[in-house]
Amino acid sequence: MSNQQMSTQAPQVQLVLVVSQTLVAPSETIIPSSVASTTNKDHYPVDNIVTSTPCSLVIRYEINNRRTREVATGKAIPGGPKYHGADIPKDYCRVEVSTVVQGYEDEILDIPGPEDILKLGQAINNFILWPQRDVQLREPPPPSQEMPLTQKSSAHVDPLPNPPPSPP
Repeated sequence: MSNQQMSTQAPQVQLVLVVSQTLVAPSETIIPSSVASTTNKDHYPVDNIVTSTPCSLVIRYEINNRRTREVATGKAIPGGPKYHGADIPKDYCRVEVSTVVQGYEDEILDIPGPEDILKLGQAINNFILWPQRDVQLREPPPPSQEMPLTQKSSAHVDPLPNPPPSPP
């Protein structure tokens, strides 16, 4: 083989830049599908409450966050869209913390509470914001077994005997 045949040529590459432009009327808005799908608000059981309702506050764990662990108990509080004058963030709700499970006192809150409440243990007997998906409603306590005062008893009661006659 000759030296001329052994020489190599660098391959030639041709790059073509294509610019795409979508024409949209000024009154139209295009929302990417990733944004549009996030505007659908999830619905949680806490959305349906009309009175303070006992609940458990949980945290999620494992790779897919499918498992939960109770870290506190309290009451889910229905109400308006404000919390201490500020808007309640999407997917959060107002709860009053009653107890904290031992070992979770130092759990950092997603949204600090008023008066420098930063940890779950500091939130006992206070209102905080908690993720709606992590509020598990408990059954309300059963009604009292006492009989209402307006209901008559079915038990038979003998009348009191007549008092003895008074002496003359």
